[in-house]
Amino acid sequence: MEKIIVLGIGNQLMMDDGIGIYLVEELSKLNHAPHISFLIGESDIDYCMDQIKKATFVIIVDAVLSGNKPGELTVYPLDNLHEYQTLDISAHNFHLFQSLYQQRESIKGYLIGVEPYEIRFHIGLSNSLKERWKTILEEASATIDRLITKNEV
Repeated sequence: MEKIIVLGIGNQLMMDDGIGIYLVEELSKLNHAPHISFLIGESDIDYCMDQIKKATFVIIVDAVLSGNKPGELTVYPLDNLHEYQTLDISAHNFHLFQSLYQQRESIKGYLIGVEPYEIRFHIGLSNSLKERWKTILEEASATIDRLITKNEV
């Protein structure tokens, strides 16, 4: 059986930068499929890469600066993340996404980026993302289901 992981990364001390963590925590409560693991990687790149290498399919959830409206989701295939402004889309790009790019032949999956409203030192999401929380959660869940089904994982 395929090993699928949904990995939330970010920093909850930096407001909307923690959206990936908040989403994966909530999604783990809603999804009970035994072949899907919901993991929190925060900003621990070594842990994230260790978990990713054990998976056959990975979906990373993170705050991504894509120029969309706050709370909007964008999906990026992991094997061509390098096409997006030399990976300047996320604060977690330097090590994790560079490593993923170097291993793009063996790692299959996607990055689901959620457009942040505010990233600064403060615990909790911005009011803008709090107001859209239910919609963001529903869209993230549906996107994950679609990506897994689409890739027949």
